[in-house]
Amino acid sequence: MTSTRSPGLASIAAGLLLGSLPLAGPAGATGFEVREQSAIGQGAAQAGVAARDDDPSMLFFNPASMASLPGVQSAVVGSGIFPHAAMTEGMASRNALVGGSRVTGSLGGDIGVDAFLPAVYNTVQLATDWHLGLGVTSPWGLISKSPEDGIARYHALTSTLRTVNITPALSWQATPSLALGAGLQVQYATARLSSAMDFGAIGAAQRIPGFVPGARDGRSTLSGDDTALGWQVGAQWQPLPGTRLGLAFRSAVFHTLGGDALFEGVPSALAPAFAKTGGKAKLTTPETATLGLRQRLDDRWTLLGGLEWTNWSRFRDLTISFANGRPPSVTEERWRDSVFVSLGGEYRWSEALTLRAGFAYDQTPVPEATRTPRIPDNDRYWLSVGASYEVWRNVTLSAAYTHIFAPGATVNLQDPGPGNTNLFRTNLVGTYQVSVDIVTAQLRFAF
Repeated sequence: MTSTRSPGLASIAAGLLLGSLPLAGPAGATGFEVREQSAIGQGAAQAGVAARDDDPSMLFFNPASMASLPGVQSAVVGSGIFPHAAMTEGMASRNALVGGSRVTGSLGGDIGVDAFLPAVYNTVQLATDWHLGLGVTSPWGLISKSPEDGIARYHALTSTLRTVNITPALSWQATPSLALGAGLQVQYATARLSSAMDFGAIGAAQRIPGFVPGARDGRSTLSGDDTALGWQVGAQWQPLPGTRLGLAFRSAVFHTLGGDALFEGVPSALAPAFAKTGGKAKLTTPETATLGLRQRLDDRWTLLGGLEWTNWSRFRDLTISFANGRPPSVTEERWRDSVFVSLGGEYRWSEALTLRAGFAYDQTPVPEATRTPRIPDNDRYWLSVGASYEVWRNVTLSAAYTHIFAPGATVNLQDPGPGNTNLFRTNLVGTYQVSVDIVTAQLRFAF
């Protein structure tokens, strides 16, 4: 390989990794946010969670919620998330530099991956007005997998993002009607992302004899992890008997994921440009602000409402730095802030049994212009039902079911061509249909 070819190939390698980094797949919420942290909250489509003060799992949404919980209480939550995301129509082609040939393969089938999401909460009343709590949750993430024969393979194969938040928190009943709370987020994040690589097209563009587009596919994989800190604060106010308002804010957490960039199936003629190297990528889990209302109508009926804002506009571009001395590669994402609006209610059937239901609108942060097969995201609509039953004294079992549906999401990605580091990503046009089913169970213990 001549020296004049090597810089171009290294630039291509950087661009191919860069195109692999969006960090999520079909999830229970838009973007890569995970709201399934409480069966009680989910049963009403998360309506009013910032204003609830009746369960340890509300610690996730508002640290001030602990102020009304007597003694020692614990909650163990488990959610089964069953996404479905499949391309129903589409086609892909290579750019004109390598002849503009069509990418052969299947539509890819269902790229959603079933997942189990646990959460644990504990609260302790330290004194009349003070409570200490600890939550262990996974607020961001999920997984998608595309087959190796799919037409979207050069944009995405596997995408995995997992986070674990350990959140110690403190609440104070400042006045009979006002509670305040604060918590620390210790967040661990790990990501692993892969995509197919058309080494045949790369070699053909470099005029290396014997290279034909689509004939020598390989794989690129980028993996990394990091631990970083954030915080959350909240307040709950009861202006009138039966009326409770809640406001909570969760900070952004800034990660630098450090790990390895690995290439598999590299032809020997291209090996110098695709050697294993270290890499770093920025990941920010964004701020959220949540407003909640819990309004008791009578002894049996309670109205719930919620509004959440997420600062997804932090995700303006995506940058990867390489350990082999290459300049950082940057691509635009241009995500936008989104809102989640929910309305629900509870009916107290008896002293032991409470029923709940809710509806929510979940706005996508992903613009159509930058939507990818890793995140075929669109606005979503939630329908939820749930119940709580006191099975023994101080032991309550709660369960919830949610169905999430969305309009078809169009992906329209155009290969930018020569001179751009995203070369050979291929043109891709397709429509995805997305739905999610979520089943959550929870046990609460009071001592």
